[in-house]
Amino acid sequence: MNKNQLPNQLFIGGALVLGGLLLFLNNLDVIDIGGFWRWLPSLFILLGIWQLYANNFRFFTGPLILIGGGFLFQMSALGVLGIDSVFDLWPLILIVIGGSILVERLGIELPSLPGRSRDPDSVNILSIFNGAEHTAESESFEGGELTAVFGGIEVDLRQTTPATQPITLNAFALFGGVEIKIPEGWRVRRDIIGIFGGTDDSRKNKPDDPNRPVDLVITGFALFGGIEIKN
Repeated sequence: MNKNQLPNQLFIGGALVLGGLLLFLNNLDVIDIGGFWRWLPSLFILLGIWQLYANNFRFFTGPLILIGGGFLFQMSALGVLGIDSVFDLWPLILIVIGGSILVERLGIELPSLPGRSRDPDSVNILSIFNGAEHTAESESFEGGELTAVFGGIEVDLRQTTPATQPITLNAFALFGGVEIKIPEGWRVRRDIIGIFGGTDDSRKNKPDDPNRPVDLVITGFALFGGIEIKN
C-alpha cells in the first residue's frame, strides 16, 4: 500500500493490535507489562514521527508538537524530569506567541522550511490562543497545514482549483477547532486520528461516485478538538 493511503489509520490500528496483544498475554501471565505504561507517552512521539513520514516531511508544526509534548511527558514518566518541571516550561508558549506577533507586526521575513511556502498556492496557518480566518484564491492550489492550539481556524478553499489530484491538507487541533470550506463536488478522504475529538463532514451534498478521483486528502490529529468540513 502506498504510504499516502490511510497512513494514520494504519499506525493507530497497528498500535491498538499490539496493545491488545500485550494486554492479552499479560492476562494469561505469559508476560508482565507492569512497566509498559511508563512508556505510553512514547506513543505520541512515534505518532509525530509517523505523521512527518506519511506527509513526506512537508508539514512540521503539528507533528513537532506531538513529538515535543510526548518527549517531555516521557522524561517525566521515567523520572528524568519532575511533572512540575514539565509544567514550569509553559512560559515558553508565551514566548512563541509573542515572537510570532512581533514577527508578523514588524514584517520580518523568516526563512521558509521545506513545504512551508509563502506563495498563494498553499496555506500554512498557526493559531495559538486566538482565531484565524483565511480565504485562498488559487488556480493551482497545492495544500498546506493548519494548526490550532487552544484556538480556532477557518479556511475557505471554495475559490481554489487543485494543482494535482489529490492535494493534501494537514490539520492539527489541540483543544481547538479547524473549519475547512471546500468547493461543491470535491471528493474528500479523511485520514485524521481523533482522541477525545474527531472530524465531521457536514456537507449536505457529497459526491457518491466511487470511481471519481479524490480531490482533497485531509490528514492530521485532533486531541480534545475538532476538524469540520463544510461547503
